[in-house]
Amino acid sequence: MNSKISHSTLDDGYDFFITDKWNKKHQYKISTFSLGIKQLSEAIEVVESEDQAVNTFQVLTDAATDIEQAELLLKAKIQRWINRRHLKVKHGKFEIIDDVLRGSLGWSDGFLDSYFKTVFEIDGKQITVEDFIELLAPYAGFKFKLQLYDPTDEMN
Repeated sequence: MNSKISHSTLDDGYDFFITDKWNKKHQYKISTFSLGIKQLSEAIEVVESEDQAVNTFQVLTDAATDIEQAELLLKAKIQRWINRRHLKVKHGKFEIIDDVLRGSLGWSDGFLDSYFKTVFEIDGKQITVEDFIELLAPYAGFKFKLQLYDPTDEMN
């Protein structure tokens, strides 16, 4: 028997509003659903514009975990994420604020000036591959560590 999970957090989730430390209000749809011996709590950001990156957060817990507790873990994860900034704009260009850059990989066909469909989603902004390379240019000669995380993992 091949079982398939069909679930849409955007359709089935409830609205959750949260404010970051810069007083910007964010809206998410949250839902928790069973994956057999595990359950997944998921939050998908509701954005106003197609230009904005859509943040998605997930927490994987045991099936016996209280849904309210699982969703509290998810909401804490969202709060930590939205209260971080990694980029600033200087002379019309993005610059890295600190020596750590966190974000997610996404896809967009909305950038006609980019050869790639892959984008880096950082601080709610979609950064093309070309702009990302330009962002790293001041660090020529530096060493770096690129680490990829599963969406359900915590990223420090």
